[in-house]
Parts: sequence; C-alpha cells; structure tokens
Amino acid sequence: MKTRFRMIRRLAAFGAALFLTLQLGGCGWIFMPGPVIITEDPSAEAISSESSLSASTEASLSESSADPGTSAASEASSAPETPSGTEDASSDVTASSEDTPTADAPAESTESGEAAESAENAETTATVETTETAEAAASAETPETAETSEGGETAESSEAPASFTVDYFRTPAILRDFSAQTALVDAYNLIEACLNYRTSSPAVSAPEDAGLVLYLADTLCPLLKAFTNISEESFSGGTFSWEFYVSKMEFALIRTEFEKQVASYIEPVLALSGDYRETERALLLYHAYTAPASYNYDILSGTFKTRTEAEQHRIHSAYAGIVDHKGVCHDLAGGMTFLFIQAGFNAGRVSVITKEDEHSWTLIELDGRYTFVDATWDVGGSFSYFGTSAAGRTTQVGGSFRKDDMNLYRYNAPSHYDIVDPGFKKLHQFSRSYSGTLIDLSIEEGFTPHRLRFTLPDGSRLSIDCP
Repeated sequence: MKTRFRMIRRLAAFGAALFLTLQLGGCGWIFMPGPVIITEDPSAEAISSESSLSASTEASLSESSADPGTSAASEASSAPETPSGTEDASSDVTASSEDTPTADAPAESTESGEAAESAENAETTATVETTETAEAAASAETPETAETSEGGETAESSEAPASFTVDYFRTPAILRDFSAQTALVDAYNLIEACLNYRTSSPAVSAPEDAGLVLYLADTLCPLLKAFTNISEESFSGGTFSWEFYVSKMEFALIRTEFEKQVASYIEPVLALSGDYRETERALLLYHAYTAPASYNYDILSGTFKTRTEAEQHRIHSAYAGIVDHKGVCHDLAGGMTFLFIQAGFNAGRVSVITKEDEHSWTLIELDGRYTFVDATWDVGGSFSYFGTSAAGRTTQVGGSFRKDDMNLYRYNAPSHYDIVDPGFKKLHQFSRSYSGTLIDLSIEEGFTPHRLRFTLPDGSRLSIDCP
C-alpha cells in the first residue's frame, strides 16, 4: 500500500508540475494524454531551438526594419537556391554576401546549423558559379570589344589625317640597288651617332667607299652634313670622326623644328584618299616644295667664302632646301629627294659632275615607271621638268647632259633604269608658257585618271589630264 501510495503521489506531483509549466509557458499547446516517459526527448531540444531561432529571426527583422539593405539580405538568404546560370544568381549572391553572421550571434541547434551550413554551401556555390559566369561573359565580350576597337581604329585611320614621324633609316630600293650592305650599315651607324650627338662612328667599309657612305647618310639624314664638319677626310683607321657646329641643346631644338617642317610637307600627301595614284601624290608634294623655293645665288658668289665654316655647311645643304626654301641644285634636289623618300616613294638623287657642268635632280618611280624630276629648274611652282626622260635631258631644253654622266653617286642611272616621260608634254608646254610664275595646283576628283587643275595669274583655270 505504501509503495502504491508513493507512486501515485509522485505521479500526481509530476502531473501538477507539468500542468503548471504548460500554463505558465502560455504556448497554448494541447496536452494529449498518453504514456509519460521520464527520459530526454529530442523534440524538446528541437522545440527549444526552434523558439531560439524564432527569437533570432524577430531580432533580425527588427534590425532590418532600420536597415533596408539588411532586409534585402535576409530575404535573399531565406530564398530558395537559384539554379546555376540564371540571371538571379548574381543578385542572390550579392544579398547573401552582405548577410554575414557575426561573432556574437546566438548558437543554433544542429538542424539550424545544418540549415545555415546548407545556406552557406548554396551561397558559395552560387558565388563560384556567378564568378565563373561573369568571367565567361567577360571573355566572351573581349573579342567583340577588340573587334570594335580594331574597327574603330580602322575607321579613324581612314577618316582622320595620317600621322607622320620622320624615319632617317627609311631606305628606298633605288639606293639598295647600288649600295653594298657594308656601306648601308656604316651609313646607318653614322646617322645613329649623329642623332645621339656623338662625334665618331666605327666603319667596316674600305676607305675608297667613304664617299658612298657619306652620300647615303646625307641622302637619308640631311642634318649630318648641315651641322657637322664631316667629309671623306673624316674617315681614318676604320672610324668616321667629326665635330658639331652647334651645342647638344641647340641640335635637339634644330632637329625638332626640322621634323615639324618635314611633317608639314608629308602629312597632306599621306592624308589623301586611296584613289590618288603615286603620280598625283608626287605632283602635289613637288608643287608644295618648289612653289616657295628659290635659287640661292649667294652660294655661287665670292662673298659665300667669307662666311664661317658652320654657316657654309648649313646654307649649302639639303636641310636648307627644306627649311629655308633656298639652295643650289645639290641642296634643292637633296631636299626634294629626302621628302619623296619620307613620303614612301622610291627615289634617289642624281648628279652630273663634269668639267663643264654640275647639276643635280631626282630619279623617282611613279606607278611603275621611272622618270626624272628637277626641283631646281622648277622653283617658283613650275612643272617644266616634272616627268622627263633620260633622252629628254640630253636635248637643249633638257640641259644637253650626257647620259653617261647621270649618276646615282657612281651608279649610272640610264644604264640600269628605263627612264621615260610618262606623258607630261602638254603639262610641260603649259608650264613653260608661264615660266617663273607661281601657279596654284589642285586635283580634280571624279575623273579617271584625276585631272590637274591650275589657277593662272589672271584668275582663269585650266585642267589637264594627269598621265
């Protein structure tokens, strides 16, 4: 009896305690009669954890009401995992990355931990997938961007004026035809030394080729002979040595201004459309050079020798022909040849040196035909000697020169090139009728070939088909 009484009393006490617990908790649960097992119940822990999670959620919601960004983050973290490769992946990742657990967050149950771990895994997966997607998109867009860039550059280069930089090592085929490789290398070394304000340069050429080396260097770089005392006598013991007439700073300024002047001639020619042939481009460059030019008779006078050595070198040079628009035949032909080479033409300076006479002009290749042009005899803007044949230069009008004396240094031009008149007889006749008068030249487009349009002194105009 006592044993039963104790058991009943214990059960009654336990029931009362349980009833009070449920009533005080205020959870509104319905107590279902059944067997009472006085052991640990996992559901109780789950309930406790669930209550804790609910409280944590309420705290998060209260915080998110003050911070809209946190609210978006909470919604994103509770949202279902976005499938890989969809557009929403990036927004989910951004939101969940902002909702990072802090160190003082309450500990969660195993289930909530698993849920959090699952959410983290989903977040990590989405982050990786989104990153890979972005990289793939970037790599996919790169070719299009590059193509657009290339297309833009192409469009810009076809529409904008072509930029130009002087290249003192640009060597036309005509010069290569008669120059040994050793002479070219020595000429390049001379030019490089000059541009870097050095006063010597080693050479491998034989002493008898010193003149050829200087001819090549002077043709490609007019600055060398204009501002130094270099000559064939400068070559000794396998080395060219010279002195500058100007300081290093002065030479740098001179070079800068010279290259600007050269660019002012070349850039308009390079800016012409592809419809212009070499002949038409050369005509425009030739006229731009000869129109302001004049013959420097002072060089032939006795007073020239009274000038300083530095002045003589500068005035009597291809440099002066380009910058000062003055010179004798060697200077004007040298300047014209240099500009043709810089503009991309195949050209070289021809000289006739005899006991009776001395003269210089240019051999140039235009549209597959070799011809002579004489800037000295066309100073003032004439075209009387643009496009003459080797035979034409042997006539009285052409100067009565002998073919055997028309040399590129010591390389006879008529013997190696078929030098013709491309069809400029009408141009020559017209030009000689206005000899010594500046004639404005333009090109009329819309014709095949283009037409040369001249403005005469009286204001009238004349058009001639370009050969």
